[in-house]
Amino acid sequence: MLKYKKKIEGKYIAIIIFILILVILAIYGKTLKEERKLNFFESIIKDSFVFCEKIVNAPFKFVSNTIDDFRNLKDIQKENDILKENIDKIGAIEAENIELKNQIEALKKELNIDYVLTDYEQINATVVSRNVGYWYNTLTIDKGSKNDIEEGMVVINAIGLIGKVIKVSAYSSEVRLITTSDTNNKISVSISNGQNKINGLINGYNYDSNLLEVEGISNTEEVNVGDTVYTSGLGGVFPSGILIGKVVNITTDEYDLAKIINVEPSVSFNDINYVSILKRKDTE
Repeated sequence: MLKYKKKIEGKYIAIIIFILILVILAIYGKTLKEERKLNFFESIIKDSFVFCEKIVNAPFKFVSNTIDDFRNLKDIQKENDILKENIDKIGAIEAENIELKNQIEALKKELNIDYVLTDYEQINATVVSRNVGYWYNTLTIDKGSKNDIEEGMVVINAIGLIGKVIKVSAYSSEVRLITTSDTNNKISVSISNGQNKINGLINGYNYDSNLLEVEGISNTEEVNVGDTVYTSGLGGVFPSGILIGKVVNITTDEYDLAKIINVEPSVSFNDINYVSILKRKDTE
């Protein structure tokens, strides 16, 4: 029993001595000036302190790393569970997509619409020039026939409808804007006010008010300020569903038989730098 007590006392004494050495080394290491060069004895003391510090910190680092690994494993397990859940949903999503495609095709036939936005892929381009004298008529982009651009392709940006391609060279194309003064450039549109959709035609652009004019709507039709205007898809040039703008003013013609709708374009035609050309997926 006496030997056992002495052995325990010896352990405590060794621990106390070890701690005292660490404290002394720490105090001495802190008192050394960083500016001057250490002598041989001081270097040994400083290195010994660093070595002892590593020994003391090793168990704490091991525990900390173990805890971090455990947390990471839990996170990985959660991510795996989410992935498994998503994989299980793939079949249902594919079936839903097939059903949506069938519904879109049925609606296209019912509404006499040839193409919608999902039938197209986008080719991005940069505006390289605009004619100051015809600022609202045309612009030139840096993509041409070498990039599969063709006349008649629709041009949009992230905000809405820009126009369509009218001339193509190898590495550039000319785009006619929907704000053109060309009176032959009529675009079929739909005005949406909730459940109802009313069809009309863009018939011009007012350069003073910067508003598009939509005509061909009976005075009996209900159109409200704030209604959204999209391409209708009728005529086969522009696919349906491209945003054009919002109704800001409503008047009637001189005979009070038809409405004249003033639409504020969603696109700022004074500041167009980047566009996308719509290419039909079935043309490849």
